[in-house]
Amino acid sequence: MLVLQLFGWFIFSCVLMSFIEHQVHCRLMHHRHFMSKLITPLNKTFENHAIKHHSIYSKNFSDEAIPPGTDKHIRLRVKEGLIEGLPVALLLSLISIEGAIIFEMVVCLHHFCWNQIHLEMHKPEQMGFSRWPVYKFLARYHWLHHRYPDKNFNVVFPLADYVLGTSARANAVDLKCMQE
Repeated sequence: MLVLQLFGWFIFSCVLMSFIEHQVHCRLMHHRHFMSKLITPLNKTFENHAIKHHSIYSKNFSDEAIPPGTDKHIRLRVKEGLIEGLPVALLLSLISIEGAIIFEMVVCLHHFCWNQIHLEMHKPEQMGFSRWPVYKFLARYHWLHHRYPDKNFNVVFPLADYVLGTSARANAVDLKCMQE
């Protein structure tokens, strides 16, 4: 019974993380708002992602030559994820300590996966997983985000995009561009 509960918390945490990733990417990384003027890290997040990251990877999706260190804008810090996930984990701990711990573990797993997947998408090194069908789906899905910046906000687990109606489908022109 305990294993089933832990698995349930894992699934719940993955779904929750999909919605958190979506909202952070959509609301903080793509929109400058009044809080950005008050909180410097929020403004920096917006500038690093919407301006720097999207301008660097605007022409070619994956293999543009970029200066050393520029890839730091496509990485998430696991330690920061743990701290940022703390408010949610504290709320979950009111219901279940195990659920809170599993949520923090899912945050770490998400950030690790994001870093591996997102880096491979933008600076391909032909990692072993880059041949997996799930990776190829996620890479095409994310390519569409760069083509349509108001769509496909999820990189790791795109459930929230489907639920919230922000999922873009490739049209004939997109499919042709993906093959070039």
